[in-house]
Amino acid sequence: MLRPLRPSALVVGAALCVALATPGPARAHGLWGHVHVTGWAVENMPDDELRAFLLDDPEVFNALLFGAVFTDTGYALDEPAARAYSEHAHWEPFIQDYVAWMQANDPPPWDSLESRKRVAFLMGCASHGLQDTLFDSLFLHQVEERDGVGQSETDPGTDGFLAVDGHLRFVPERDLPLDTLLELTADLDADVTADVIDRAVSRVTDAYINDGVGLSIAQSLGQTYADTMPWGRQHYLDPDVPGSLRAEVFPTMAYQQAIWARLHDGLPADDPVTFAFPEAPRRLRSGDPAVVDSWVSLVFGQGVSYDPDLLELVDEAGAPVAFTAASNRWGADPTRLVRLQPDEALTPGGWYTARLRAGAQTIDGQTSTAAATLRFQVACDTADDPACPDLGELPVADIDGLDEPVEPDGAGGADSGAPSAAGSATASGCGCATARPTPLGWLGLVGLSLFGAARRRR
Repeated sequence: MLRPLRPSALVVGAALCVALATPGPARAHGLWGHVHVTGWAVENMPDDELRAFLLDDPEVFNALLFGAVFTDTGYALDEPAARAYSEHAHWEPFIQDYVAWMQANDPPPWDSLESRKRVAFLMGCASHGLQDTLFDSLFLHQVEERDGVGQSETDPGTDGFLAVDGHLRFVPERDLPLDTLLELTADLDADVTADVIDRAVSRVTDAYINDGVGLSIAQSLGQTYADTMPWGRQHYLDPDVPGSLRAEVFPTMAYQQAIWARLHDGLPADDPVTFAFPEAPRRLRSGDPAVVDSWVSLVFGQGVSYDPDLLELVDEAGAPVAFTAASNRWGADPTRLVRLQPDEALTPGGWYTARLRAGAQTIDGQTSTAAATLRFQVACDTADDPACPDLGELPVADIDGLDEPVEPDGAGGADSGAPSAAGSATASGCGCATARPTPLGWLGLVGLSLFGAARRRR
């Protein structure tokens, strides 16, 4: 377990900058959360070829985790090129370009360590992007509805809760396929250079993703936001709440498996859906159309062009149910997620079917040839309603993992110097036309508070 810390004035000041000086629109899922959901997804995989590929070699696993870090690093610099590469790396066009680059330049079987790390880094970047989609499009709405706070609190708060609760055990070291990244960002309307990437990555690893001041800051954030978002504090790891960190694990795993398939023979054209909320056999949390708990979501294994006309929601008799269709929170297209938000009350205990009809256009140029369906039950109003018998033991992602949590190596005092990015991958031995509001403003402020730079929001 992480021991309680008394952060230095520097650490507290950095955390307060996060808490108090971050105005404006939304940012993104916390970086410690990205690292850990990505690692947890691999640990929860079946004992198969992909799990062994990613987990058996610490350097490959480290590359996976650092890919999950890299996607946000450009937001730590107030420079157009840095912001451009981070924005691009969040979305499916970047992932598809990376897959195509691998197929053309470094196809399987990936006999060298460099090749295996390049594959793992891709999966880390992809995992990050999917997690942002889930967290921002689902869990964030819950916290807004229940706690009355937004992303400025939820992002650093959930990172902090992980630290306070002793769940931070992956501290990835810097490792990235720089030449490949420079090729993949060469066509952006910005001059992305090795120097830009180097400085942005260094800012993040020095300020936050390390086992010294970074963990200490995360703990301070958890203490800061515990009272601000009590529902979020209680449910950030609730597997029954779509978009919570633990609820992201299985869809992240499914997406990693989809990337693996895309790198080999490609995904089949029959059904692009790899996951759905409510996650069977769980029930939809509410039939009240006024609350987020009534939303139904379909998650894809690759980018799909958003087409609300392909979506339908029907009751058990096949009668249509009125709903509002929505894509991801930021409207990026192609999307990894669509939401069906009922416009009328659903019957407690009733059964319904959400459907994505054939004809969906995927980013690899295919058209889906079969309908994807999700049959689900709405939760009953009372626990003793016979329409909703006990579901028994439900699938829950294991987050305890393989190793003990790491201990911070110090409070990172003002005279302690820059912290090192120590720690192995296991703590023991990547132009989207549609941009979202700038992510990771709070992490940028942490870095700037530590190193004295100035930052201007886009």
